[in-house]
Amino acid sequence: MPIFMKPIPLYSFTTVGIILIIFFVCCSYLLQRDDTFLAYGHFFGQNISRDGYQVVFQPFPFAPMAGDNTTLNFSILDEENMNIHNIFSALIIKDKESNETVAQIPYKQYMYSDITIPYKFNNNSEYLVTLETRIIGDSKYQAQPLTATFDLIVGDLTAEYFKMIMLYFVTPVCAAIIIAILIYELHWKKKKTREGKPMTE
Repeated sequence: MPIFMKPIPLYSFTTVGIILIIFFVCCSYLLQRDDTFLAYGHFFGQNISRDGYQVVFQPFPFAPMAGDNTTLNFSILDEENMNIHNIFSALIIKDKESNETVAQIPYKQYMYSDITIPYKFNNNSEYLVTLETRIIGDSKYQAQPLTATFDLIVGDLTAEYFKMIMLYFVTPVCAAIIIAILIYELHWKKKKTREGKPMTE
């Protein structure tokens, strides 16, 4: 007596397909190095806490290279993880090895504490990125700045290798799996439709 395997439900393939499509779209977005990075909500990245405040730093591209149109993104949050209004921030960038200041961006008023500062690095190196923020209405940090210093590696080849793997291997494989799933679903639906038709004499 022949044994027939029960077919895998179509919704399982549909769910897997949707997940892979989302993964494919996210990877494609992250691999577009020259796009402007817009963040709706807080940035996520390195985090430094001081006196109830948090300063979050995330560059874009996530692994910048010399010559890239890089944006340095910061979120300054209060103890409830909420944005702060009406702040003044300045940025200092130093070469980590020589401690030489390579850029100094003066204080600027920001009405909202998710900050994006464009900058193009001239050399691949390790840098110290320091954000100074004066918070209007805070007795301490209005008079003196809240400072947060972050390490940033520009020209990390490990990230470039990861990018190449994603672009040339993972993305095509995901696309092939999605296409195979869609073809299988169409074939299975046609087969079920044929089997469901009444026999005519």
